[in-house]
Amino acid sequence: MNNKVKQDVAFSITDVKQSPMTIFETAKETNTGVYIYNRKKVAGVMLSAEQYEALIKKKKAGQGQDIKIAQLNQAIRQKIAFGSLMSTKNLDDHLVSLGFITRKAESDDYSEMMNELNETGKIDYHLQKKEDRTNIFAEVIGEQSNQSHLSDKLIVKKIHLRID
Repeated sequence: MNNKVKQDVAFSITDVKQSPMTIFETAKETNTGVYIYNRKKVAGVMLSAEQYEALIKKKKAGQGQDIKIAQLNQAIRQKIAFGSLMSTKNLDDHLVSLGFITRKAESDDYSEMMNELNETGKIDYHLQKKEDRTNIFAEVIGEQSNQSHLSDKLIVKKIHLRID
């Protein structure tokens, strides 16, 4: 814990014993936890019930997002074999089947995807979960294949998922 705390949000153990409601009110008014000191050392932090419940809710939401990412990552790995040769059409079809927005420019035109891959080393995909408005982004890391005479073949090395 950080011992450099604003004096107006810090109380002693004695203060807690004498007037605990004052500390809860201070936590609510300042909208922050109140550090409780015992002999110049932080002994703990007091929060209002609302602050604690909001903290737990936020933590559970974060855990739920971690589970979503793990499930999506597993689904991607079942559809796309990393290190293997595949067409941009197949890559796009697999990711679209998982809910990502297609990257093809026109009907069966994947040249913009290959241009992005050659310029940046990755192709960015976007998925928006409608039920909770979660934005998930996939960065497909790879390179254009020189093993094939077809220009739309690529080797997918990794796919990084992130939530915004």
